[in-house]
Amino acid sequence: MNRKSFVYNSMLGLGGSLIVGDSLGSNVPNENESLKALESVSADSKKFDNEAYWKKVSKFFNRPKDFIQFEHGYFSHQPISTLKFHQLAEIHINTQTSEFMRTVQETEIESARKHLSEFLGVDSETLVLTRNTTESLNIVIMGFPWKSGDEVIIGNQDYGSMVEAFEQASVRFGIVIKVANVPLLPKNDEEIIDAYSQLVTSKTRMLHLTHTINLTGHVIPVNSIVERCKILNDHLAVAVDAAHSTAHTIEKIGSLNADFIAGSLHKWLCTPLGLGYLVMKKSYIDQIWPLFGDVGMSKTNIRRFEHQGTRPIHSLQSIRPAIDFNNAIGFDAKLKRLQYLKESFLSKVDGQNGIQCISPWRDIDRGGAVFCIQKHGMKPVDFAKKIMKDFRIFTVGIDHPVVQGVRITPHLSNTIDDVNRFIEAMLKR
Repeated sequence: MNRKSFVYNSMLGLGGSLIVGDSLGSNVPNENESLKALESVSADSKKFDNEAYWKKVSKFFNRPKDFIQFEHGYFSHQPISTLKFHQLAEIHINTQTSEFMRTVQETEIESARKHLSEFLGVDSETLVLTRNTTESLNIVIMGFPWKSGDEVIIGNQDYGSMVEAFEQASVRFGIVIKVANVPLLPKNDEEIIDAYSQLVTSKTRMLHLTHTINLTGHVIPVNSIVERCKILNDHLAVAVDAAHSTAHTIEKIGSLNADFIAGSLHKWLCTPLGLGYLVMKKSYIDQIWPLFGDVGMSKTNIRRFEHQGTRPIHSLQSIRPAIDFNNAIGFDAKLKRLQYLKESFLSKVDGQNGIQCISPWRDIDRGGAVFCIQKHGMKPVDFAKKIMKDFRIFTVGIDHPVVQGVRITPHLSNTIDDVNRFIEAMLKR
């Protein structure tokens, strides 16, 4: 066994199935509920409403004991198979310390890059391993060769940290920010495309798109928007925030027509906290200034953007078992299950008891698990607090200039019983 595979292979059972012991509690899956068991069943068995199968999947997660978690949008808990791997990898590095870092670290980073690039459907030589989407997009925004008067188009529901980054760049570089008014409940794609394309001018230097809006879960038609905007200005660069799309609403990130794509892996890929990525077209690698200086790396090498100092390599190693867990279930089965949990709730609750959904959930192509509801006569934060206090269900209240509501995010750890309990709570008068 070679050194680079030591940690991973030491925790694999026969046939590539990751078997986890019972040291993490009674919720740990036994051998019959291993990843191989999840993967080997038929497509029919993985149907979105086959509760027997999805109950096995839910057992791969440690659930809170005193409340039901319906706010997985911040970050997703790791399946126990990934969590156990992460813990053992940390123990191994903590034992070997600098010997590991000086002799094995680089090999493990490149192994993580290889596996993630294959999962995302991108060239590994365009992939930067970062800590989150915010860091990834700040590399682009702060390192872009702006000129005073350049225009950037963003959306009215873009993630706050990205808006702040552009605002800082506006002060620092003199760029002009233009905001597209993306409708909450669009009648069609054309409304969304027009919101962006009508702002394009000869001065537009960058188009920033949030593929899956974190506030409402709304998936916007990125490629159609880019196609229209490029007709009007074929020199603009496209940056896509795919934080909530990765391993959730799109199977291969590489299918997005963009110059820069950023995402977080600790959301829907269920890796340890503090993992993200940036995909950058090769033509831009030597044009973007890294956040941290690196004079030893070639200006055309994507790794020049990874000069972070000492890094948690055990977290990077855990990308592979996280991918294994996702692949064992399959993208289509996972997405349809998440949509089913959402639709099961909203089909009973939307329009009832003063509750309204402000996410376009009836169009299946416009979202995955994430959605947002309002309660007539209640402020979102107060509504979220009441749900937790009265029913022990955790959500998050959002008070945004465009979106005011309670965001709800089911995950694979949730069961249909959780959903039914939530429905019952919302229909109580």
